[in-house]
Amino acid sequence: MSFGKRHSGVGSGAQALNVNAAAAQGEAVTESAGAVGHPFRWFVALIAFGAMLYGLVHIYGPDIVRDLRLSGTWQPAYDLRAMDGKCERKSFIITFCSARIKSVAMPDQALIEHRFMMLFSGGGGEAMVPVRSTVNRAAVSIHYSAETKLLNRTLSFVVSAVILTLFCFVFLTCFWRAANSFE
Repeated sequence: MSFGKRHSGVGSGAQALNVNAAAAQGEAVTESAGAVGHPFRWFVALIAFGAMLYGLVHIYGPDIVRDLRLSGTWQPAYDLRAMDGKCERKSFIITFCSARIKSVAMPDQALIEHRFMMLFSGGGGEAMVPVRSTVNRAAVSIHYSAETKLLNRTLSFVVSAVILTLFCFVFLTCFWRAANSFE
């Protein structure tokens, strides 16, 4: 069959018209209720999305919980300086921001890495101003993430975690069905 030429009665178009031909002739039609694909494929997808969910919770979860707990107690920290602060927007949907916070008073102290994620919002050229909590002096953050975009960060985290959890559940169900029907 040559590409781009029509042939009547031959090919996938003709086969699609006769889908129920076996049922019309009284023959038994069997249909598999199990998931399509090898169980290993679903297991790999489950592990991959489970790892993404774990990474999301492990990287962004503790900072969001801390910022929510200390909300309203942040004040500018004049002894700290934000270095290498940048926000990178991906596909107009998700923005990843990061900054390294360095102590001016104690230059030998290790840098503090601060990362956060937002959905449907960009960095907007905001200044990365280091802040410290009045309740817990060891808690250090960036004002833009701790106060300005805290609601966006929280909703972004919850929505992302729910979506990844749903994907994990779907892949677990597909894996379970494929493993039970695999022979």
